[in-house]
Amino acid sequence: MNKFKLCLIISFFLFLSAAVTTAQNNTNENEYLYSEAIEVYQQEIEKEVVSHSLAENYCAQFRGNNCSGVAPAGAHPPVSLVPEESLVWKTEIASGVSSPCVWENSVFLTGYEPYDRLLVTYCINKESGAILWEKSVWPDSIEPVHAVGSPAAATPVADGKHVYVYFGSYGVVCYDFEGNLVWGKKLPIPESDYGSCGSPVVANNILLVNRLNELLALDKETGETIYTANITGSQATPVIRGNEILLHQYLGLKSINIDDGSENWNLSIVTLGNSTPVLSNNMLFVNGFTNIGETRLYDKLPEFNVILSLADHNADGLIQISEIPDSLALFRRPELDLPFPDDTMYSWQKVAPNFDFTKDDAMNETEWKQMKGYWEKYMLEHGVVAIKLPENETQKPELIWKESNYIAEIPSLLCNGNQVYMISNGGLVTCMNTGTGEVIYREKLGAPGAYLASPLLANGHIYFVSYNGKITVVKPDENLNVISQCNLKEKIAASPVAADNQLLVRSTEALYAFGK
Repeated sequence: MNKFKLCLIISFFLFLSAAVTTAQNNTNENEYLYSEAIEVYQQEIEKEVVSHSLAENYCAQFRGNNCSGVAPAGAHPPVSLVPEESLVWKTEIASGVSSPCVWENSVFLTGYEPYDRLLVTYCINKESGAILWEKSVWPDSIEPVHAVGSPAAATPVADGKHVYVYFGSYGVVCYDFEGNLVWGKKLPIPESDYGSCGSPVVANNILLVNRLNELLALDKETGETIYTANITGSQATPVIRGNEILLHQYLGLKSINIDDGSENWNLSIVTLGNSTPVLSNNMLFVNGFTNIGETRLYDKLPEFNVILSLADHNADGLIQISEIPDSLALFRRPELDLPFPDDTMYSWQKVAPNFDFTKDDAMNETEWKQMKGYWEKYMLEHGVVAIKLPENETQKPELIWKESNYIAEIPSLLCNGNQVYMISNGGLVTCMNTGTGEVIYREKLGAPGAYLASPLLANGHIYFVSYNGKITVVKPDENLNVISQCNLKEKIAASPVAADNQLLVRSTEALYAFGK
């Protein structure tokens, strides 16, 4: 039972006790107050139940209901996405990578205007694409972000009354549906090289905000801090299961008590903590990724005598840093199609200066061994893991299976009954059995390049969106069954959303609505 309900019940019974004490002198008045207290209590509970049930009808947060990536049952977006035939409207907005948040006929979205350094919140009419209102905040400074990221990365969350927006560069802002400011909470910028990407979620009367190394629980009505929970390097969005918060973080999965922020359990896995887990019944599925989590992604350093025989061109018994082959990679992304050299391949030659303790631009045997030994500690096998969650949240969960090959870096998984889907860089789809982890198929979509958006299940089809702007629609089957494909020729990092008969796709600079 959450604290809000508990306070209502306690207040109700304290009031009832006081009424009984004075009943002999004022029976009629107390009977009236007693019935009034019951009515107020019932109204508050009914409001909460109605709000929760309505939220399941809309994609009101990142990836919809509890981050599942499954559209509401009433959503029937088109399967063919030829812009000339099915594009209903296109609205230009400020750049960003946050996903649409939908409540009834309102679409909430964020953007960043670099020229004025504005962080913008939009409310867009779902039927027409008209901007109903836009509100901006001015941060003191802008957090550092990756080249494919944005200061507008977190998806808003709505509860039918308010919309809540988080910017790592500013803090949290709450608006009503007419765009009026309800409250704002400025926060310091989290320490990160790539920005803050986890999206806020609403659980009962609490707004949960992932700030990389802390989980902030706020009173959603006032913005007051309820508690702060320690986490470690998480870029994921919180997932709710009963009275616990499930969070993917650096090197692990963590369960947090929703009432007070205390830790229930912590499970170690090999991961950077980027993607958001998917909950299906009592099973949790998550893709744990590291840059050196698969042998195909890195080159192990050879022994010193071997590298000498291969690369000591001046025969001085040392390996000049310039002699280390450019092709020798600490990590690589072979399927990545991006114009960022250090992201595509990061060579050992760039790592070596950190271990050149003699500062002579060369590696002796001791320095080489230290570099080799240091990094080999981190060359651990990552993978998709299936976790069976305990009935009692204080008990330890159980690892059921693990799939270790061609793991997605950013996109979350998609669970559809007996199948779990993963989209990796290069447009590689892996379909696994939910119970055993057996790979049913692993095939290419025919849409190469990077993938940052998470897949969507809607209208009996799966929608995959590449960073290059290709949208591929697949029919769930025992084999890869591509139904249609289109190319918007714009960069897309945000996850698609289905609302009624529309598919909403946010590129870095526009929001598209496809309809039947």
